[in-house]
Amino acid sequence: METQSKPASDPGVFRPTLGEELDQPESKRELNLEIFTRIAREYDLICKLLSFGRDLKWKQKMVRLLPDKTEPYCIDLATGTGDLSFYLGDRYPDGSVVGIDLTEKMIEVANGRNEQKNVSFEIGDMAALEVADGSADIVTGGYALRNAPILREAIREVRRILKPDGVAVFLDFSKPKNKLGQFLNVASLKFWASLWGLVLHRRPWVYGYIADSLHKFPDRDALERIFVEEGFELVERKLHFFGVMEKVVLRKRPE
Repeated sequence: METQSKPASDPGVFRPTLGEELDQPESKRELNLEIFTRIAREYDLICKLLSFGRDLKWKQKMVRLLPDKTEPYCIDLATGTGDLSFYLGDRYPDGSVVGIDLTEKMIEVANGRNEQKNVSFEIGDMAALEVADGSADIVTGGYALRNAPILREAIREVRRILKPDGVAVFLDFSKPKNKLGQFLNVASLKFWASLWGLVLHRRPWVYGYIADSLHKFPDRDALERIFVEEGFELVERKLHFFGVMEKVVLRKRPE
């Protein structure tokens, strides 16, 4: 279990340097810690608002795509308040599920919701997991990889901990290859997310961060190439919500 860094001091309503903070791994990690500590209590609400109530349905469909297993060991990255972990616990009642998140406040909320004996939560960094090599059957992540300070490091960690032929499934905001599509996706998300940041926290950047991080994230085709280069085969990819969201199912490719 890692020791958290202290979140940065409150920068106030406006934060004009947000894009610069996303350019460096350590500052992005600190920004993630700061934002998700701030929004932990409102996290479930904002997921519903930003997705027009579809967030839980998408997560349920993610879990239904996973293979049938008797006693799988499942890791849920960037677990937040635990939705995916709970769905995994229901899907695999004889399995074991560990939800991992960087933010102590998120883990506190998740633990407060937890009524399942086969689900537990811990603080951890998705790029430096305290999970044994080749031990996990399944890895999930809702809005996880986009927040990784170094994307390839997080993907390599997922591959490291998966068993041969292990499966990973990720849900996140999606970036089309077309420049016009990118502009429309990022601009609309920036407006919608910033609006709720202003309403709920009086700080547009708190959720406007999502659009800024998507702007710097690989497009769909580039992301698929990264997965292949890092030792995965693509099983399925599906767009939701007019292409704003994407679900990706991967299988670890044998050595």
